[in-house]
Amino acid sequence: MILGKKEIRDGRGNRYTLRLDVDVHSAILNDGKVETSVVAIRHVDGGEDIELTALVRLESFERRLAIILPEQAPIHLDLESFEGLPAREDSEVGPHDDIEQGDAIDQAARDLLDAAGLDQAIETAIQSLPVPEPAFGCVIKAGISTTVGQMIRCHNRHRMIEQRRSRAWEIVKCLGVNAPGMTIKAALRTLGCWLTFGYL
Repeated sequence: MILGKKEIRDGRGNRYTLRLDVDVHSAILNDGKVETSVVAIRHVDGGEDIELTALVRLESFERRLAIILPEQAPIHLDLESFEGLPAREDSEVGPHDDIEQGDAIDQAARDLLDAAGLDQAIETAIQSLPVPEPAFGCVIKAGISTTVGQMIRCHNRHRMIEQRRSRAWEIVKCLGVNAPGMTIKAALRTLGCWLTFGYL
């Protein structure tokens, strides 16, 4: 199921698409793990598009996240350090829920991703592409960090559900409800990264 899709252009006119997907069937049928895909596509005029996919898998009962890039060892994040953050009690959430809490969670997640070597893993993955543009890294990193932050918030909200499939389904629904905000946040982070490195 597609959570969100956004097309963006860098300052040189290059077109990229960022797509966020969640595997609903896997979450319900396979031991309660929730797997999302972060897909970055570089559109090539008159040529074949270049695509890079990262998997972000939430293993809620094991209390960890795995980020998997092509031909590399998974990067794991321990979720225990995020579980102490207060969760909102609202039974209904909107696309912009947890804005204040999200800032703290997102920053903590980015710090852990940096410490775990995400930048190096992305750079290695990009070097294997037909056109290894550094601007491509901004797109995939923005999608990964946004997805990780939201998955942590959804895990925190539903981690007390004891049945695996029920918890996985609630986490999938949480991702779906927050998908519009995720797509916007990932696009803004991409633009911020491009601005930092002079691609705008």
